Amino acid sequence: MKMHHFKIYCEIIVSPSVINRALKVSLIVGTTLNLINQGEALVALDVANVSLIKLGFTYFVPFSVTTYTATTMKLEFLIGTKAIVEADLICKKCGYETHVQENELIPECPACGINTHWKLK
Repeated sequence: MKMHHFKIYCEIIVSPSVINRALKVSLIVGTTLNLINQGEALVALDVANVSLIKLGFTYFVPFSVTTYTATTMKLEFLIGTKAIVEADLICKKCGYETHVQENELIPECPACGINTHWKLK
């Protein structure tokens, strides 16, 4: 992986939209799973029988999965969507290159049109 790609990944991972989505999913899924797995101890406030490691991981796993999924989706650079970061793109089909600014609409490749599939250069 190029260092420039790593920088782009990090920018996307810490973007407010990714963090907010991951926190919301983690709160809902983590709470549901914790109630399923340790519900009796949690409801009874029986702290001695609550596994704090399980409790933490039960929130961490959905947070991580959502962050990964949202990041990979934003790295798709779908035509007609706004670029979340400034990036140099290359068409997977024909090799045409373009540069997009943050919040700029991602264009179609002149040669591939609506069949454009971009990747980081």
